[in-house]
Amino acid sequence: MLSSSKCAQTQSLDNYLHYYRTLSVKNELRRARESDPLISKKYIENFDYVWNWKVSIEEAGNSILDDKHFSEAFWRLSKILPKWQTYRNAENSMPYQTLKESLQNIIETYNEIRAYSLLEFRDIPEKMLRFIWHELGRVKEFEGRTNDNGYYYAIAACKPLLLIWGQTPAFDSKVRENLPGDYGIKKYDFRFSYKRWYEAMTMMSDDLQRRSECIATMENISHNRYGANKPVPYGRYLDIYYWKGK
Repeated sequence: MLSSSKCAQTQSLDNYLHYYRTLSVKNELRRARESDPLISKKYIENFDYVWNWKVSIEEAGNSILDDKHFSEAFWRLSKILPKWQTYRNAENSMPYQTLKESLQNIIETYNEIRAYSLLEFRDIPEKMLRFIWHELGRVKEFEGRTNDNGYYYAIAACKPLLLIWGQTPAFDSKVRENLPGDYGIKKYDFRFSYKRWYEAMTMMSDDLQRRSECIATMENISHNRYGANKPVPYGRYLDIYYWKGK
């Protein structure tokens, strides 16, 4: 059952998504040129640069991490992630070499989870999510080391996963600041464990499932922008919403 504060929050999400849905691509870019912090042109172009390519590859029955496409997948991520300041102040002297190794390590697991959306988050085998969290999270750690609790910089794991999967927010500081209190993640939680991410994502999935209007709106936005019967990047839309603030 949603609390009154959560109801108010999800109603705000409904209103925001209704507003966003009415924007044409032309108006969206115009507003970006006017430095609207809600949806920057850079963010639109950066995400779409990876997402449109990913969808085109995978709807043809391939994977962006298969032998034929791996190099380009790595190249695209290596181009966008620095712009998103993903590995700024990294303790790893060679983060992109570690990223390449981690992407190679998660190929099979990625190919399993990409069939799930945020709405089916509870159905994803947890061992797969944990493995990906460790592999991507370690990229910013000292010489790419993992730790038992999966205690990493949130953006190190979430930003690349947002780009290739689309179902998690980036969890940067502005997003963390605006998350519901019961998600258990605060603005200055630069690092947190796999368990906290998993619990927050589970609550996010449950909350979204209760909001059929939000789901329909996100699907409409995605179909208009990326085409019908394409994966809906629910995490991307929630990332925009929480980045903006309630």
